[in-house]
Amino acid sequence: MNRKWIGIVIAAALGLAAFGPAAAETGFRGWGPRVGISDDPDQLVVGVHFDLGEFAPHVRWQPSVDFGFGDDVFAFTGNLMVAYYFPMNGSVTPYAGGQVTAAYFNFDNPQNGDDSDTEIGLAGVGGIETTLKGGTRFLAELQLGFGDVPDVKLLVGWTFK
Repeated sequence: MNRKWIGIVIAAALGLAAFGPAAAETGFRGWGPRVGISDDPDQLVVGVHFDLGEFAPHVRWQPSVDFGFGDDVFAFTGNLMVAYYFPMNGSVTPYAGGQVTAAYFNFDNPQNGDDSDTEIGLAGVGGIETTLKGGTRFLAELQLGFGDVPDVKLLVGWTFK
């Protein structure tokens, strides 16, 4: 196994170890896939998120991990998101918050071979969530990155119980 994959496995294991106690504390409410696109780097993004419940009224802890492919870069990001879900009387719930993002980038540079970098940044997050038939929740989300993380991510996702 090369160094890139060892780093990814270690980061994923540490992330899951950190999410476990938080899930027990706040009340695990579900998990689900997410897909979308990012800008700088321009990538297709796939990942998974965890709804760890509310730790204050209408304030949810929802970490995620994403993998980005494209633009001659492989990206692995771990995101620790906290968002306020606005109480509404309709079927769509808007939310806004922020997240800390730790990102690992592996660059495919034809002149110099592979190169990698690890960065930490912040992102503002906003979106909507709605409950579908059967209890599955659907989300559409916009993330605006600050620092050396993707500038913009547009994502959709589903949360299963």
